[in-house]
Amino acid sequence: MQDATQSLRGAFGSFLTGVTVVTAVDSNGSPVGFAANSFTSVSLDPPLLLVCPGNHLHSFEIFESVTHFAVSVLAEGQESVSNTFASEVEDRFADTHWTPDTNGTPLIDNACATFSCCVHQRLMAGDHMVLIGEVQNFKHFDRSGLGYGSNGYFSLSNEQQSDTSTHQGITGITGAIIKSDDKVLVVKQDETLNLPSIEQGADGARSALQKHFDQSRLEVSLGPVYSIYDDNETGSRYTWFLGNTSVTPTDAPGVFTPIESLDTSAFHNTAVAIMMERFVTETRQNVFGLYVGDAITGDVHHQNNTQD
Repeated sequence: MQDATQSLRGAFGSFLTGVTVVTAVDSNGSPVGFAANSFTSVSLDPPLLLVCPGNHLHSFEIFESVTHFAVSVLAEGQESVSNTFASEVEDRFADTHWTPDTNGTPLIDNACATFSCCVHQRLMAGDHMVLIGEVQNFKHFDRSGLGYGSNGYFSLSNEQQSDTSTHQGITGITGAIIKSDDKVLVVKQDETLNLPSIEQGADGARSALQKHFDQSRLEVSLGPVYSIYDDNETGSRYTWFLGNTSVTPTDAPGVFTPIESLDTSAFHNTAVAIMMERFVTETRQNVFGLYVGDAITGDVHHQNNTQD
């Protein structure tokens, strides 16, 4: 049953969403909150939205009784805020910048949008509550939203940046780290290793790569961007995605190799070798990051799972 539940969670997680933080205050005036990607607009007249707190949350009973709550839509760069509110940290507000609305409910600073709501309706549905709020006040800011899907964050602005590379005279190369259970797909080139990759041409990085795999008859579900960097020596911009497949066909464009026995030094260039060394480490930790920089130096923005 547990395996089936995890599989269903993974299937639900293939739907790409944004990330929100849902907040309220308890009867003592103390703030509570959780990270959620189950956020939906319901109606414009009256203005309604919904979120779905799970009954596993420590604050579930509070959301069963509050009259007001708020939703903050997180912006790119707020992964740490999402991770904090998806974790078991006791005081999630201690290191988070927030501002109270007129009801005293926390609104996360630097979010894309915030909504202050009164409770319109509650419905129990399985192990979650459908909490519908009527929007009393909202603010909208010109910021890109933080994306989430397949158990990882993604950045639309980064993907759009890679997609515009071909229009700026930069060769766009896109590829993927494709897992099947505890193995990863590698391509052998003479005495070196590479990952499945293509020149993206006029198509966007994600769509070009998905089309390539479809034509190769390899059923790949592409997840978030894992690494994006410029290689000044080749004049190319590389965009690498995480991906999964449940099948290992004999005609796959490469060989599925156990991750733990992967020789990262055998990859054909330094940038890919460094990326795969990080991938092996992060697979052990089950915490993945997004790398942005050049072929050698850059920053890793770590990820975590959101909780509803």
